[in-house]
Amino acid sequence: MKLNLLRRGAGLLRPMCGARGTNGRSQSAPLRVVMALALVSPALALAALTVDAFHWSRPVEIETVAQTTVVAVPFDAAVFAATADDLRDLRVLGDNGAEIPRAVEKLRAVRQHTVQHAVAAKPVALKELPDNRIEAEFELSATNAVADGFSVATVQRDFQHNVKVEGSSDGVAWTTLVAEAPLLDYTRYMDLRQLDVKLPPNAFRRFRLTISNVTAEQAQPFTHLMQQTGGRGGNLEQRSMDLRKQTFRVERINFWRNEIVEGAAEEARCDWPLKEFTIERDAKEHTTLVTIQTGRLPLNRLSLDLAEKNFSRTVELQVPTVRNGVAAWNPLATARLLHIALPGFSKRELDINFSELRVDRVRLVLHDGDNPPLTVKAVTGSGPVWRALLLAEPGRSYRLLYGAEQLAAPNYDLDSVLAFARRGLKPLDGRLGAPVENKTYKPTGTPCAWLNSSWLFGGAIGLMLLVLGALLFRTAKSAAKSLDENKPGD
Repeated sequence: MKLNLLRRGAGLLRPMCGARGTNGRSQSAPLRVVMALALVSPALALAALTVDAFHWSRPVEIETVAQTTVVAVPFDAAVFAATADDLRDLRVLGDNGAEIPRAVEKLRAVRQHTVQHAVAAKPVALKELPDNRIEAEFELSATNAVADGFSVATVQRDFQHNVKVEGSSDGVAWTTLVAEAPLLDYTRYMDLRQLDVKLPPNAFRRFRLTISNVTAEQAQPFTHLMQQTGGRGGNLEQRSMDLRKQTFRVERINFWRNEIVEGAAEEARCDWPLKEFTIERDAKEHTTLVTIQTGRLPLNRLSLDLAEKNFSRTVELQVPTVRNGVAAWNPLATARLLHIALPGFSKRELDINFSELRVDRVRLVLHDGDNPPLTVKAVTGSGPVWRALLLAEPGRSYRLLYGAEQLAAPNYDLDSVLAFARRGLKPLDGRLGAPVENKTYKPTGTPCAWLNSSWLFGGAIGLMLLVLGALLFRTAKSAAKSLDENKPGD
């Protein structure tokens, strides 16, 4: 008897959906239907994607086309401000409400590059001149050769000289090409070395180079840099320098010509003025903090316009992050800002390059050391040009929908179709009209967005409790019936 009761109790633990009624159908079939509908209904609701799922709509303005034409529509700041990082929520709709396949890509363009080629030349004369100068003449070896410039090869360091360049066709009449060009090396203090001299367009075969101040005190070129150096607290710090004579020695002169060639296709770039930024001074860390609003633009370079000159500072780019639930800044890239403006020489490097990113804001940390802080006048961001490609039909109009970041990426075959014609493809230029905000926007474009609904969550819990209660009731009822059937004496 006990063995029989254990077997019946084990049977009660099996899923009750296997029980069948007198009509042969499962007694729990209605429950299965209810649960299936509860799970499937959100997916069914998502299958019918409507305009209400997008926050913004913009007309695509294109010229009238006589046949099927590929149209390229570049994105502007308004599109980037309201789209997902990978632009997956962009959709194109036709005037009949049908979804039009589109491709999203970076614009690529063939850029021209300048390549230097060596030009053979031989020295024909060398002599010393009064006032601490030397004069050297060179003649190009080939009769039809031209020179666009030359480079001075020397192993010496820490110097500054000037060179005058003249050209001649017969070695008698000379024409001044460059009145004064700097030859310098400041590597004792910074990575700064200038030994190239560019020449204006010319057809001369003979050149005369006059180098001045060939024997000089080694420390003399740096007096512009060393006259005043800021000490702590704004006090001037006096420094003494050892002076010694040094004669400028030239190993050789290398002439070259420029050739403009077309390179491989590269990403086209677009500049974005970033006008919203704030500046703070951290006196304890000797840094200047520049927080820049970037509006989710696709950027991989920042360029600064600074009021000061003659500086070399390290800068760090940081992006916002969250550590242990607390907002913080995460370092992304470092660079050196450089602006030299000395007599006869200038150099300006004020760019910070980094991997492409789209964020609302970034921060620059300028390490000032004991120097006065720099004054930031303007900030410019730059990055690739993103655009959408679509096939426009005659007599049709289109609009771009975006602003549904939770929407999954579409699966079009337009990329494969355009791949066969992309090399020689020259699409028609289109543009976007003014943004129109969708007042009935409902963020329901994600397969998981419905889980954020408190009503749906509460309903799901109620449905589970109802199903669980029904199962428990049926289990208890069946258990009581089984006990009654197995009473002693039956």
